[in-house]
Amino acid sequence: MTDNMDNFKELAEIVMGCHDDDCNDGVNGSYKPQRKIEFLKARLAMIVDHDLYQHVGMDGVLSLATKLNQHSIMLFSTDSDFIRDFTATAEKLEGLATLYAPADDSLTTFKPICSPKAAKIPKNKVMTRDTDILASFADEDLLYTLCDVQVKNELSLIPLPVTDMLILKSITTVQPYDLPLARHYLKQYSDAKKALSQEDFALIREIKEKGLPTSSDSYNNEVRAFLKIEKKLYLQYMN
Repeated sequence: MTDNMDNFKELAEIVMGCHDDDCNDGVNGSYKPQRKIEFLKARLAMIVDHDLYQHVGMDGVLSLATKLNQHSIMLFSTDSDFIRDFTATAEKLEGLATLYAPADDSLTTFKPICSPKAAKIPKNKVMTRDTDILASFADEDLLYTLCDVQVKNELSLIPLPVTDMLILKSITTVQPYDLPLARHYLKQYSDAKKALSQEDFALIREIKEKGLPTSSDSYNNEVRAFLKIEKKLYLQYMN
């Protein structure tokens, strides 16, 4: 009963949280904001680090990336092994696939490495850190401000870690239609992630890499809470 009451209060706060006359995100407490729906400029890319590539290989990376976008694979990596192998593979890929990789050792400019079809897309151009690309590949804490980043709508690419990408993709799907709700989900994500220990985070990585069950009594409360948020948002907004 207590859990049900808490859930009811949580929903009420979302629905009624924006009712002042000067609020831009809702009118008279309306659940559906009376505001212009803004197209979000930034595309999302899955981060491929050395460990992920070593554990799942090229086929595994490409398969995981389709969970973020099944029609156009977007990747980001600073790992020299993966960049080398993807460069050799890209010309053989039939679909849309793009990898953003460093243009030099400064990690300030990034160039696209594309499959033949993706090479024809005008948006696949050289980008710079902070101006075009969120530096979440170097500091994942920047993702805690994802809604604010997208309100500014200035960046062109947001790299996401494989552990977080389904939650954050869902939030970006919600945001153009309901910013308060997107902020609510982002806070749930932030709180759940900050509660994870290093061991918990390693387990979630293993779940993603090996396709382990996303629900198990063997997982502790913190891991289950994080995966529960992912499942809830994925089922509602990504299927």
